[in-house]
Amino acid sequence: MERRHLDISGLVQGVGFRPFLYNLAAHEGITGWVRNNFGGVELEIQGEKSKISSFLKNLPLQAPAAAVIDSVAVVDIPAVSESKFVILTSESGQISGSPLPDQGICETCMEEIRNQTDRRSRYFLNSCIVCGPRFTIMEDLPFDRSRTSMVKFPLCSKCQAEYSSPGDRRFHAQTMACPECGPSLWFADSEGEMVPGDPFFHAGKILNNGGIIGIKGIGGYHLACLASSEQAVARLRILKGRDNRAFAVMFRDMETLKAECEVSDDEAKVLTSAARPILLLKQIRTGRIAHSVNPDLKELGAFLPYTGIHLGLFTMDDNDSGISALVMTSGNRSGEPLTIDDSLAFQELTFMVDGFLGHNRPILWRCDDSVMRFGQGKLLGIRRSRGYAPAPVKVGRSLVPLLACGAQQKNVFALTKGEQVFLSPHQGDLDQLETFISYQETILRFQRLLQCKPEWAIHDLHPDYNSTMFARNSSLKTIGVQHHLAHVNTVIAACQIEGPVIGVAFDGSGYGTDGKIWGGEFFSGEGACWKRNAFFSYYPMPGGEGAVREPWRMAASYLQPTGSERFLNRLAEKKLADQWTALRKAIQLGINTPYTSSVGRLFDGVAALIGGPLQVGYEGEAAVWLENIADNTAAGIYRYHIDHGEDGFRVDPGDIVTQVLEDMDFCEKSVISMKFHRTMAALIGEMVEKIYAQTGYKQVVLSGGVFQNRLLLDLAVEILHNEGFEVFLPEQIPLNDGGIALGQAWLGNLMIERGITDVFSSSR
Repeated sequence: MERRHLDISGLVQGVGFRPFLYNLAAHEGITGWVRNNFGGVELEIQGEKSKISSFLKNLPLQAPAAAVIDSVAVVDIPAVSESKFVILTSESGQISGSPLPDQGICETCMEEIRNQTDRRSRYFLNSCIVCGPRFTIMEDLPFDRSRTSMVKFPLCSKCQAEYSSPGDRRFHAQTMACPECGPSLWFADSEGEMVPGDPFFHAGKILNNGGIIGIKGIGGYHLACLASSEQAVARLRILKGRDNRAFAVMFRDMETLKAECEVSDDEAKVLTSAARPILLLKQIRTGRIAHSVNPDLKELGAFLPYTGIHLGLFTMDDNDSGISALVMTSGNRSGEPLTIDDSLAFQELTFMVDGFLGHNRPILWRCDDSVMRFGQGKLLGIRRSRGYAPAPVKVGRSLVPLLACGAQQKNVFALTKGEQVFLSPHQGDLDQLETFISYQETILRFQRLLQCKPEWAIHDLHPDYNSTMFARNSSLKTIGVQHHLAHVNTVIAACQIEGPVIGVAFDGSGYGTDGKIWGGEFFSGEGACWKRNAFFSYYPMPGGEGAVREPWRMAASYLQPTGSERFLNRLAEKKLADQWTALRKAIQLGINTPYTSSVGRLFDGVAALIGGPLQVGYEGEAAVWLENIADNTAAGIYRYHIDHGEDGFRVDPGDIVTQVLEDMDFCEKSVISMKFHRTMAALIGEMVEKIYAQTGYKQVVLSGGVFQNRLLLDLAVEILHNEGFEVFLPEQIPLNDGGIALGQAWLGNLMIERGITDVFSSSR
């Protein structure tokens, strides 16, 4: 008779892992016990040597699909006298683990909701051992009902029997409930007054009449309207204060979604996975989706119902509601934190909605929907949140305890623990006071949940970022990491790249070590030793941030040295000539005209030059327009010249912009766009070749928000592959600022270990 003690770490709580081990032990004829502890699962098993061996062999092979096992530590211990295998009460422990992200509703629970003879028929808060809320209802670890917002809903006798039965699919399911004992749904009018009757009847009636409803889900409120109604979508955009960014659409089922979008097998798997993200898909314009949902774009953000509440929106009084697709956008004023509290929803959202559909299960953590897309055979992150956060990123080496504060826009912060980096859910843009307050509160709560005690705060170099000021005002030791090196190191950490790399960082903006705004950078190095090998020549940003909001300013800036009259005449037609006269004077005097190497600004300027938006509602809007009009069949590139100076290789973007202007007499906008994209890809390939000739490095990292441009990414990767380079992109981690905290944590840790404060000063 032998006995083993096992410590299992990873995503092993809330996925039916203890019931799985219970049943595996019963199958093998093994005695012992299992319990959750702070970061994972621990157990003792006892039996004949052959049975112990079989148990250990089958443990990783038969584990629940949603589980992720990081490690299994096995220790021999003395045998004891016992007769069965039991599940013990959870306790705190010391091994490192993670809260499980929220899980989309499983097919079996959906079938129970649809089955009129099932006792959970039309119980739209249904869940089981493999699905339902996890992180967003969690008060503390280990993950037990008593430590979640489900504690206020004691199990009835029938549910308790299921919970206690080893053969039941709800055996030890912490979020399970039924109509008798679980949370309940309600409907309220726009003032928050409760309305009797079927909540989905009221919701469906409002939606079908072109109205807007606020819907309480897993991680916060949504605002919803018919995706087919131009009037409803336009009204929602106005009331929410939404700029021109596309809305996401939730389709009733895969068949309906495929009627509107092209869906590959890999995309279908992601859409139906437990994470259920919004996925950017190529749209088939049928006319059934309002044009104003995603004006003039080729892609649509689409997703499927991930809660029973969502399923209910497509039915009314047990009948088809006639609704096939709904715009679903975050329930907040644009730029403010996602609303999770009912009373605040009634205060802050009331003027936007015609009614509220909600439930009485408290949401403890706000968590926006994740946004992903496929590119180069990988699931690339746009926004990593519900369904993925706060699952850790394993980086393959132990890190010092630190807080990575993230960027100003699309903020995500990170905490380290052992070899894991825990990225927070999407926090938003820290420009808004309410978002910054929420950011600070969430950091403290996240530290308590994970029992992380950071010793360092890693921040961006930009002195005016709120995330930087938070770090410097904390009681922690601080160290700054350059924005674009953080982008590069995000990919290194996510892909666990070994050895030196050439890092390409094409971005909107980031504070450089010379005080200028970087964004078109080529680096080489590894660890905490880096060199800036190449960059785009600096050009003034007339009016600073105003040049981001009004891309025509950048077009004029790139053309200023040539004295081009054609574009200036166009500015006169748009009644912008007087502004440019004042801005040109400001450039000459050095007033509010920071200089930038940003490729993001270059894309904006080219777009504005050839007929794109002169003013934008969000950063990158002009670049998105430029990508969407490109004629993929067009050939040719613009000439560019790479100079080599003491500070590295340099390309003057003004030369390219001048040729774009000349082409406007001979080429369609779509052809110019494609030539420009091909030029940028060719430039990447040639610059990387030049850096390779200096360094011998064959590994290339592509990073920064500009590489969310699918066309540029595909062209650049093809060229680099053809030239024999190995190209790295991160899975799920955003290329934009939403992923930068991972790179801050990785590079900041290396700098701390080596006692380095300036990674460029110690470059090879």
